[in-house]
Amino acid sequence: MQTHECLYQLSLSLQSQGFAPFACPTPNQFRAEAAWPGDWPEAQAGEAPAKAPGDPEDTRMDEEMTDLLDFLGGSGAT
Repeated sequence: MQTHECLYQLSLSLQSQGFAPFACPTPNQFRAEAAWPGDWPEAQAGEAPAKAPGDPEDTRMDEEMTDLLDFLGGSGAT
């Protein structure tokens, strides 16, 4: 919510200067659409939602990213 509030204030500031780079919803509009973390029933504040272990799509994307990083010369490890 704080991140959105910052973006919203930035958009208002830019609009007041004559720039309109993006339309940012008001805080109330944002809260109506994104009830996080309440829209993830198992999630606690600061946690990611539970995922199914071994999701094949995530595994494939992880492997593709690893291959790309290896090709580019980086391991991707931090």
